[in-house]
Parts: sequence; structure tokens; C-alpha cells
Amino acid sequence: MTEPPYHQGPRPLYAVTIHHCIAEGDLAKMRQLRSDAEKHLADHGDVAAALEVLKTEIAKAESKKR
Repeated sequence: MTEPPYHQGPRPLYAVTIHHCIAEGDLAKMRQLRSDAEKHLADHGDVAAALEVLKTEIAKAESKKR
């Protein structure tokens, strides 16, 4: 199976990337993606929690502008 263009080069670790990798069934690619995702979490921590903090800070900044 040929990879779609969004899988060439660095891969964003979005759910679509992970689900596509699983659907392909290529064990080596799944292992590599797992490794990439684990490294991303180690390097950047909990992105979802950081996003919530960012949203809070945006709301604070917007309320000060009013």
C-alpha cells in the first residue's frame, strides 16, 4: 500500500496517523510510530494538559482587553 502524502517526512502524531498505521498492519511501522509517540510524550509531556493551560491564559488575556 502506498502511503498518502501526509505520511512522507515527519509524521504528525494525530489519531488519523495512528489509525492509518494500524489499518496498514505493518508491524515495523507500528513499532516505529509507537517509539515516535513515546519520544514525543517524553520530550513534550502532556500536550492536552498544556493546551488547557493555554486556553485559560488566552481567556484571561482576552478578558483584560475588554
